[in-house]
Amino acid sequence: MHLADAFFVVTALIYVAATAVFGRFLVRPSEDRNVARKGAWLLGMGMALHSAHISIAAFALHICPVQGVHFALNVASLVVVLGYLVMRTRVRIDALGAIVAPFALTFLLGSRSASSHAESPLALRSALLPFHVAANVLGIALFTLASVAAAAYLVQEHLLKSKRLDHWFRRLPPLDALDRAEHGFLLAGFPLLTVGILIGTLWAHGVETGDPTSVARAIFGYASWILFATVLILRAALGWRGRRAAWGTIVGYGFTLAVIVVYLLRQTSANPASGVHG
Repeated sequence: MHLADAFFVVTALIYVAATAVFGRFLVRPSEDRNVARKGAWLLGMGMALHSAHISIAAFALHICPVQGVHFALNVASLVVVLGYLVMRTRVRIDALGAIVAPFALTFLLGSRSASSHAESPLALRSALLPFHVAANVLGIALFTLASVAAAAYLVQEHLLKSKRLDHWFRRLPPLDALDRAEHGFLLAGFPLLTVGILIGTLWAHGVETGDPTSVARAIFGYASWILFATVLILRAALGWRGRRAAWGTIVGYGFTLAVIVVYLLRQTSANPASGVHG
């Protein structure tokens, strides 16, 4: 077994354990916050091993981190975990670990299909490409956290309005904490999205030639930017928050995911028989 494979297996097992711990914390009202701390500790350990796996796969197996969306999304999962661990030291969002842990596991498994084929050799030679990839990866991670907080806000609000003050209600973070977490992640991710769109526009040759996938990616990308900008502007100018901000964030994140889906479909159709690396 290659060293990268060993790190992959151990990391996957730790993420599975973290998922189980956070799941136990979420569904059993008798558990205290010490259980969530154990889950956070497992996530931190998993993040460290995950980073080692990515580094070994990149250097030892000659997989370029900026070459292929699967590998980039794998890096994004690390940022999601890191963002969650940092935020939980300031805001009581322990229950969100039940979403973050399986998310990290999912994209770790997705890294097994990271393609070694470049979509555009000319683009790879561009000095701006690393900034484009980094901005998109970090932006996706932060928007994922923002949408998770927004979804949890809507669930918590529903439980409160229906007066279902059971253990589910007590496990989820307070509405104000979720609203602040959502806004913080959205505010941090928006400049990255802007940078990614600006750099991507420089390479939008497919849009100019009418390529359907390029046009779709451009439409979804700009739509997500407009929605996120609207949420941030209305919050700053009119105090727009709560349910409306949560829905705006979730819909904007949906457009972001649509960009990824279109990219994956295009890559699959362009390289139907491409090899995979672990």
